[in-house]
Amino acid sequence: MLATLLCLLLCLASAAPALAAQDYEWTADDYIWTMRSKRVNGVPIGDAIEDAFANVEWSVMTDGTDVYGVCAGGVPGDDFSLLVRFTSEFSFEFVACQRDGREQENPSQLTLEALQAYAQSHRCDVCAGLGYTDACMNCAGSGFAFGKQCLACGGSGRYLCKTCRGFGVMTNDYTRACPFCDGTGESGACPTCGGSLYVLQSGMLLLCPDCTGSGVATCPVCSPGGIAMGYLTNS
Repeated sequence: MLATLLCLLLCLASAAPALAAQDYEWTADDYIWTMRSKRVNGVPIGDAIEDAFANVEWSVMTDGTDVYGVCAGGVPGDDFSLLVRFTSEFSFEFVACQRDGREQENPSQLTLEALQAYAQSHRCDVCAGLGYTDACMNCAGSGFAFGKQCLACGGSGRYLCKTCRGFGVMTNDYTRACPFCDGTGESGACPTCGGSLYVLQSGMLLLCPDCTGSGVATCPVCSPGGIAMGYLTNS
């Protein structure tokens, strides 16, 4: 099944169409980033597979409006090929997998085994794989300070381990500038105040509640929470 599908995809155009609704068009390299950077229990799929197999290659194929990711590698007698279908710019589903020429019943099993092996062999020694080091001194580990969520720890009550960035395992950093906003975290003037910073309510000039006086709208892709981030992690 996988070999047949791969042959079909190879006969089709190799340039990935955009699933994005924004002005920026998601490219083949972007889709490969999505595959490699997707974290499961803190471990990026790309790190796990490239640690488990040699000569790993990543590519993208299309079939009409569907975009597929292909990952293959290994050596004779210990090779594999994996096929996924992208459901958005940042997510995908496993379609098929072959190991040493044999179709795998569970297309995600090989990836899950690679992730588990990586997590066991790359545990962060500084935090003993916990992802954090000490209880937050600002909130004494409660996650709340002065009746609100603690700003120092984000409400976790702990300080994230700086060595592993809170993942508990040593991995590559796939953080990248958001291409939808050119890394600014902004998407134009605030639609509520039109960039003026203020709105008129009941005859009073008040700070715009939607942009909190910044005058700009945040990027819906990298900054949906209203705080301009400007970067993507896909974790």
